[in-house]
Amino acid sequence: MNTMQIVMLSVGGLALLGGCLMAIQRLRTVYFGRSAQGRVVGQSESTSTSSSSGGSTRFTTLYAPIVEFAHEGKNVKFTSSLGQREMIAEGTSVPVRFLPADPGGTAEIATPARMWGFPIAALGVGALFVVLGAALGK
Repeated sequence: MNTMQIVMLSVGGLALLGGCLMAIQRLRTVYFGRSAQGRVVGQSESTSTSSSSGGSTRFTTLYAPIVEFAHEGKNVKFTSSLGQREMIAEGTSVPVRFLPADPGGTAEIATPARMWGFPIAALGVGALFVVLGAALGK
């Protein structure tokens, strides 16, 4: 087994593990969690840069909505785990799913892309790395 194969299998395994853990958390939230209506109260902004072979630099800004909702008489605030290029306007009403034992730590906007986008992407990337790592050994 060469170094590249070990790296590919390790990265793939970690991505698969992370994707599985996130998917299990989301399944728990869907089956045992509660629903609420939340309101977008702000945005968390992150900017990344990438360079092309031609020397140009490209900046990409993603906005993750900050959402507030009520649970047992208390306001709970969380930042969505998925950023996108367009901002969701402040004051927009959004559906939220969360586990009652940890509403701030488990809450997410209850749309398919936001609930399942990261776990599916992590599982896909992990599977790709494992397959490529295994293919390097042949």
